[in-house]
Amino acid sequence: MELPATYRPNFDSDLLQGLSEQQKLTFLSDCITRTHLRPKDILQQGLATDTFFIVEQGQVEVSYIDPNGNSLVVFIAGPGEVLGEVEALSGRPCAATCTAMPGSRVLCCSSAALLKHVPAQLLIVNLAGLLHDRLVRDNRQRSVDNFMTADQRIDHYLHQLTTEAEPKINVSQAYLATLAGCTRQTVNLRLNLLRQQGIVEFSRGEILVLDRDGLQASGSLV
Repeated sequence: MELPATYRPNFDSDLLQGLSEQQKLTFLSDCITRTHLRPKDILQQGLATDTFFIVEQGQVEVSYIDPNGNSLVVFIAGPGEVLGEVEALSGRPCAATCTAMPGSRVLCCSSAALLKHVPAQLLIVNLAGLLHDRLVRDNRQRSVDNFMTADQRIDHYLHQLTTEAEPKINVSQAYLATLAGCTRQTVNLRLNLLRQQGIVEFSRGEILVLDRDGLQASGSLV
């Protein structure tokens, strides 16, 4: 459904930095909000798109499939993250698949609306900022993958997947093991230790981070 003019997004996207409140609302009025109760591919690797997405609530999984069919979770996008804007503006096919997770809400935006409502000079600056942040994130992720232990990687992803406002995630231990590149047994052992330390609590398909500072300290996070 279309967003009303009085709509107030529950996020702050870097793509819209420098716009006045009224300019943001005018742009958002040309977007469509979509809520996903089940996993849903909103962008598919190899396919073209003329729209892009801004995450308002929940998370979107970004994954890549290599030529041999191996699937890799590249990133978990949260509120304010922008997905597909480079492909929508360039006309090139999607570099990865983006899957909206259950309980997520995203804004579906067109490249035409972006060019219409965001001044060209400001758009260039904001896009460059987004690309810079992704370079920094990718470099950090390579460091995590190459130099951290399995336990540290588990802690890293628990920290990345949660926030102070949303400390609970609905993921299985098997899924967390896939992200961290380890076995489910390793994840279970780590979660039990973190629970003994009062840092997390968990049940089937659900993990609650009780102490983010303790989690960060325990894992020496990048």
